[in-house]
Amino acid sequence: MAQVLVVADDLTGANATGARFARAGMRVAAVAPAHAPRAAAEFDAVVADLDSRHLPAAEAAGLVEEVIDAVWRGGPVPLVVKRTDTTLRGNVGAELEAAWRAVRARTGGRARVRALLAPAFPASGRVTADGVQLLDGVPLEETELAMDPLSPVTGSVVTDIVARQSDLPVRHVPLRDVTGPGLADRLAEGGEPVVLCDALTERHLAAVAAAAAEVHRRDGTVWLAVDPGPCGALLAEALGLSGGGGALGPLLAVVGSATELTRRQLEAAARAGGVRFVDVDARALASGDGGHTAAVARRLEAQLRDAAFPEAVVVRTASSARDVVELSHEAKRALPGRLSALVADVLGRVPAPSGLYTSGGDVTSSVLDALGAHAFEVGGEVVPLAVHGSLAGGPFDGIPVVTKGGMVGDEGTLIECLSRLRTSARARARTVPAELRRGEPQENA
Repeated sequence: MAQVLVVADDLTGANATGARFARAGMRVAAVAPAHAPRAAAEFDAVVADLDSRHLPAAEAAGLVEEVIDAVWRGGPVPLVVKRTDTTLRGNVGAELEAAWRAVRARTGGRARVRALLAPAFPASGRVTADGVQLLDGVPLEETELAMDPLSPVTGSVVTDIVARQSDLPVRHVPLRDVTGPGLADRLAEGGEPVVLCDALTERHLAAVAAAAAEVHRRDGTVWLAVDPGPCGALLAEALGLSGGGGALGPLLAVVGSATELTRRQLEAAARAGGVRFVDVDARALASGDGGHTAAVARRLEAQLRDAAFPEAVVVRTASSARDVVELSHEAKRALPGRLSALVADVLGRVPAPSGLYTSGGDVTSSVLDALGAHAFEVGGEVVPLAVHGSLAGGPFDGIPVVTKGGMVGDEGTLIECLSRLRTSARARARTVPAELRRGEPQENA
């Protein structure tokens, strides 16, 4: 049964939002409204395109209520996302209120229902500051959107845009509260059905999502996400909605590269969320420090047992290039083998990960050897010089793998590689029995 229902007002936005949930490892279907109930029985996330942006407000609102009601008849949906345009064109207020009323009706008054309105899409230059929507730092009505032939933009104050079609009270949470302590308390305050949050970065949206999830756990508040995609996906993750991945283990990433680009890629993955880090002191590991090796092994084992798909557990051997560069020649040669031995030892005690990512040529070779693989079956490229495929032979036969060098790609490449692994892991899960995917490695040898 679907964990997420996204209600979109145009096809382009529907597909873009669906891609965001797919990146988190969910099986996603973008469908016409009539097919949404059937898709909800088969997919983790359903994106229904109403093509309602340019319809009369009342007609658009009716379509929103109809699709939510139709899907919900098959069972409750943990999260409904009302997808809005990044520049707030269309029937924003009417569709927001219709979605809020529909979710409220389906929950039967058992919990408070609130709309979490977070219209920022920082990666596309759309941010919300002081309740004003900006495009590349400029208010919407001062951009070329003012001349849009179908939906000319005449203002950028978000509460005013909502108020044109809805009387629902809106409470504004300014950036100083988003970035300050006690954000969950700020979201929980007041009785307004709509909570508008400022955000300039994806990190701000992640903070909002985490705080909203905390409020849900505290008092059962049911959130309707109203946004162009990022905050809704982050809220699903914060609520623990990972679709049908319960039979899958987390991803495992072993990062041996110490380049500055690798550091930025790791930071970008941390901002995107869904990753846990296990840090290794390169000097201590390379020198054969048994105490440090044992401590890292315990942390890695605990994280792999605690994490769940689509999360990734990332072993990183250096916080800066200098940590590795300053090692002696002998220590540098020893490091990949010691790291691989540590990883293989831990994987002998925990269920197999659902996918493996490696960075750095020496580390990749050492890890594959340590895991007993006979070959790396090449599937193709994620991006140039970042290759996806699977392990062949040994106890981890068939596990999806992505591997790349430390100087490959841009800041978002690690995120793309992990996304590819999640997709591959789900595809494998549909064809490989669970006992072969999640069994102890010793039993699969």
